[in-house]
Amino acid sequence: MKINKTTILFPFLFLLLVSAGCGGKKGGGGSFTLNVARKSLAEKYPKLPSDEILRQANGNKLYKELQERYRQSLRALATETDRDGVKLVVVVMSPDVGKSLTLANRYGFPFITQACNLMGIECLDMTPAMLAQRPEALAQMSSEGNWTKEGAVFVAEQLSYQLMSYDCLKLNKKSPTGPKPATFGDQPPKSDEVLDIDKNTKYHVSSNSQGLRLDHELTFPKKKQTIFFMGNSQIYCPYLDDKMTPTYLLQQKAPGKEFVNAGFSNYTIEDYLDLYLEKARYAEPDILVICTSGEDVLNYFFTQRNRYSRAQKLYKPSPVEEEFYSQLN
Repeated sequence: MKINKTTILFPFLFLLLVSAGCGGKKGGGGSFTLNVARKSLAEKYPKLPSDEILRQANGNKLYKELQERYRQSLRALATETDRDGVKLVVVVMSPDVGKSLTLANRYGFPFITQACNLMGIECLDMTPAMLAQRPEALAQMSSEGNWTKEGAVFVAEQLSYQLMSYDCLKLNKKSPTGPKPATFGDQPPKSDEVLDIDKNTKYHVSSNSQGLRLDHELTFPKKKQTIFFMGNSQIYCPYLDDKMTPTYLLQQKAPGKEFVNAGFSNYTIEDYLDLYLEKARYAEPDILVICTSGEDVLNYFFTQRNRYSRAQKLYKPSPVEEEFYSQLN
């Protein structure tokens, strides 16, 4: 039988493609076989339950399992920042309070603050201060609970009370070894002008070449105390102009410091840990601020992790998750 070159090379090229993977960026590609497996799992389990998880009862087996995952990630992040001599601060914040309080936050807020207290992590819960305001004026309900301009000002003011107390903080920081990565966050470089049809106004949403929502590049050796923010859309603020984000407002209040916004929608604590280890620690932060809410606990459910996880791992359902998913309508 005559064998041509294509017959010989095709299996080799296929195996090479599988072993090398497609894409190559951690969190943005993964191997070919892994992507196929993730797609297959997503097709088998397409639903992304949220508050449904808590409609059974507080303390059900599934929620306890998700809480433990959150705790483990937070403990690992605390270990890494402590090793680097970086001050870790957890901020519990969400526009969904008062009349718009979700089950995720009703159960998540006290759980997160208690977890931080037990681990000795400094925690700022913004809920009482928000309830003293008009919560409905702070949230853009049409954009699924992100901040209004008033909300961003409120967040910046609350954070400033906490963060300015670290002016004289002496940190035993260790500079990370190895070359710095090209980026410190995961946002693609962009400068978009967005039209808000409802309000007939335009706003800019941009990120620099380092993957951060900043109007400049970070330079080294650094000359300012660096306060590095991680969180989901509530710190990234996709529906606000660059100059109305809480981190930009904080920068205006304290120009002698460097406020860095590495927010990314749908990330949770395990993603912040992954981002810190791969990129953020090389920005040499003095303080790492994690903005979180009860939704982050629910995002440890396997379907959310398979869709949004930065590490792009394959998360198979645990027996408890499998049992719960089978009962969803």
